[in-house]
Amino acid sequence: MPSLWFVVPAHGRERLTGICLRQLRRTCDSLAENGIEASAVVVADDANLAVAAHLGFATVRRDNQFLSRRFNDGIQLALDPKWNPHRVDYVVPCGSDDWVDHRILLDLPDHNTVRGFQHISFVREDGREITSSVVSYEGGCGIRVYPRRLMTRLGYRPADEDRKRACDTSILMNVRHANPFVRIEHADTDPRQIVDWKTPGLQLNSYEGVSGFGRSHGDDPFTELAGWFPKQSLREMATHYNRSRERVLA
Repeated sequence: MPSLWFVVPAHGRERLTGICLRQLRRTCDSLAENGIEASAVVVADDANLAVAAHLGFATVRRDNQFLSRRFNDGIQLALDPKWNPHRVDYVVPCGSDDWVDHRILLDLPDHNTVRGFQHISFVREDGREITSSVVSYEGGCGIRVYPRRLMTRLGYRPADEDRKRACDTSILMNVRHANPFVRIEHADTDPRQIVDWKTPGLQLNSYEGVSGFGRSHGDDPFTELAGWFPKQSLREMATHYNRSRERVLA
């Protein structure tokens, strides 16, 4: 059975992160039902660690000075035999505000290939609009599937250590430099299979900043995502955006 860990740096936004981590637990359970041993490692220094541990995820305590070090800590714990005697076969760097449909991960790449995804949806900070985008540059959106072999030459720490943003690009570029033979393939997915939930306040990229790349827009994210993600997760998120009274999931 192949094994896979999501690598999730987290900081603040405990309520939103908790909802997303519970959905991630459901994603991992669905992968396990389909023959892929899946879990996650959450890297944080706040209450998000307790939520992650309660859900059965691995945890690493690291300050929030450099996001790249959080990614590196999680990737190293997942893959380095010095730290993990049961190291996994694949890692998927992922945001603490992202949902990923398990079905896009059922066909894992070979050990010389990075699997990327160009289709993604973003939900506006007030939960009242969703935009679906195609990220056409190499590697697609920041969520990618990396085989363990491609991280070996980088000491399982593929991101530049002192980055506060663009860590996904740093990981991909360094993997390519260390492995000239690597291939990058994009999976054909529906844009609703990866969702990035925006909230007011602390975040690297606002909805306004990413919606300009949108190919289509919808007024009700919860209707758009029904059938793709569990009702329980959607109800939790509707409550988070104060939309539950509108019977958005009736």
